[in-house]
Amino acid sequence: MPSSVEDEQVFIDHAHSLLDEHIDHLRSRIITTTNAPSTGTGQDELEREALLDNLRLQLHAAEAARPRMCFGRLRFDGGDDHHIGRIGMRDKAGDVLLIDWRAPQAAPFYQATNKNPMDVVLRRRIATRPSPQGPHVTHVDDETFDGTHEAVDPSLSAMEAPRSGRMADILATIASDQDAIIRSDLDQVTIVQGGPGTGKTVVALHRAAWLLYTHRERLARDGVLIVGPSNVFLHYIDQVLPSLGETDVVLLTPRQLYPDVRPTADDSRDVARVKGSDRMARVVARAVAARVRIPHKGLTLATHTGMRIRLSSEEIEQASKGISRSRRFHDGRDSFLRRVLQQAARNVARDTGHDPEDREYCDDLIASMVEDSTVRREFNLMWLPTTAERIIGHLLTDASILDEAATGILTADERAALLRPPDAPWTSDDLPLLDEAADALGPWEPPSTAPPDVPDYRELQASDAYRIRPSHSGGNAGSLADRAIHDREWVYGHVIVDEAQELSAMAWRAIRRRASRRSMTVVGDLQQSSHPAGPRTWEEALPWARSKTALHTLTVTYRITRQIADVATRLLLDAGGDPPVLTPIRDGSEVVEASLPLSDLPQYAQSVASEDGRSAVIAPDSLLPHLHELLPEPRFGFGSAALDAPIAVLSAQQAKGLEFDCVIVVDPDALSSQHPRGADIYVAATRATKDLHILRVL
Repeated sequence: MPSSVEDEQVFIDHAHSLLDEHIDHLRSRIITTTNAPSTGTGQDELEREALLDNLRLQLHAAEAARPRMCFGRLRFDGGDDHHIGRIGMRDKAGDVLLIDWRAPQAAPFYQATNKNPMDVVLRRRIATRPSPQGPHVTHVDDETFDGTHEAVDPSLSAMEAPRSGRMADILATIASDQDAIIRSDLDQVTIVQGGPGTGKTVVALHRAAWLLYTHRERLARDGVLIVGPSNVFLHYIDQVLPSLGETDVVLLTPRQLYPDVRPTADDSRDVARVKGSDRMARVVARAVAARVRIPHKGLTLATHTGMRIRLSSEEIEQASKGISRSRRFHDGRDSFLRRVLQQAARNVARDTGHDPEDREYCDDLIASMVEDSTVRREFNLMWLPTTAERIIGHLLTDASILDEAATGILTADERAALLRPPDAPWTSDDLPLLDEAADALGPWEPPSTAPPDVPDYRELQASDAYRIRPSHSGGNAGSLADRAIHDREWVYGHVIVDEAQELSAMAWRAIRRRASRRSMTVVGDLQQSSHPAGPRTWEEALPWARSKTALHTLTVTYRITRQIADVATRLLLDAGGDPPVLTPIRDGSEVVEASLPLSDLPQYAQSVASEDGRSAVIAPDSLLPHLHELLPEPRFGFGSAALDAPIAVLSAQQAKGLEFDCVIVVDPDALSSQHPRGADIYVAATRATKDLHILRVL
């Protein structure tokens, strides 16, 4: 194998030139296809759009590969020699030039060890930096598998580089245990348990890219959902998959899973604990079932045209048999209304001397019935269509409705805690309840003639009673991600959940509905759980997964130094937490612990902040409004734009999953008591890669 940087530069220049030609070719094909005259047939237009979508995906992947297209090289015992890169490429003769890192042939680059070299005799990592002429090779690191030359762990040097405010990919530095997670089976629940800085998040993102490459046909149809703890976190990771050539992925927070409601408040811990309990699923089911008000006596009506309609109590009961137990609420409503209308029509036919089995005659009678306002009102009141918002809104504001639904499931104190004023805003822990109710109700669309401002939609049409519901696939318009994000019933081919320890049992039910194949990657650290209804074990979080789980534990932390780990562990134990299982492999500077007036914080933070990288101030929730006034923008950043500023100002919850060169933890005592067992202080103290400052406020 060539040993010089110059030889690798020659190879990369050649590959880069071929890549540029490929990009030009794709752009030309897109222009030609777009400008081609239309044939006027729908099928041809669909085929053209499909071709354009495919060409655009290829173009994006090729353009994303340009900055660091090649990062490795392998030589095997038999003399084979392969370069490893972001995408696969062939030269003009059709020979393999570059192997995609996700391909099986590239696995030895990540998995080969001295104990199991996998026929590899030399592994080379190629470091490049962008330049106007293309990637410039700066150095190479060679690792042999005969024990004579073992390279320094590349993850260590990667952690020494300044943070950019965005997570970067780790293609050149994936460790063998991380690669095993990335390439694990699709049809299982892969659990990645790991402390701060063990790489679990970035591994999950690379797993998404690997799955999309390996199972392209299946996942291109159903998509991949990534659930992260906050918008700040999603902003932090949103460039990783595009840099790997993947864009058709949906990124959401738990607060966005129910698309029709945006919460503006949070519950107290006691209320959140009750709402997050899986017992609430039974409460919601009861509340939905209570909306069915089928009368226990017969019904007699006269329409405005003089038609006399009668139904006995036995006929009404017969129409409802077996429906509510086996179907969703609105599906059951359709079946019930169809049955009672048909029975009423047969009765009218019989009473007027006509054949009750004359289908055409009975259909005409039904059409006349549903045009009558009295019939519409009486039949609708038996099984009134409703919404999840109404179900949960009434449940949480009406004591009688709550008692009817929750007695025997929740205690009197728990029911009292749930009650709130009618004008109270939606909270984060309401969303899983809304999703539960929406799932129990099933979809319902008001008839096209119903006024949009009529609150109860008390209108019934023959077409409504007889229609078959369309599939809620979202149609063909827009990208998969665009369609999926607005469709509450979309079922994804794979779901990745980060900071999974923060999800309640009810939130897990909502996520499970979006991954009915039980194909998931679950990433988290139970030590950092702060939700009052969060799981204590993964078995508690995922009881439905049973034998389909594969647990991987990452214990080596690349992010935090031994000095930071020691202080973070001390703060955690002082707050009542359990000792973490964590092995730091880097040394760094000592942690600074100091006390100062809060008014001195702006000057202090700017004096110690990283000059080349990113810094953060992490403070208790109660202090953040004051810090917004105290710390000047644009030097300090807040909210979803915090990561775009040199110094981000965050709560511990917002900081989950993030990392910075320098972190200033303000008022550690308040953070320690903010949640039980010290979860927040531990999160705050483990965000720094280099410098940590613990500031007590005088």
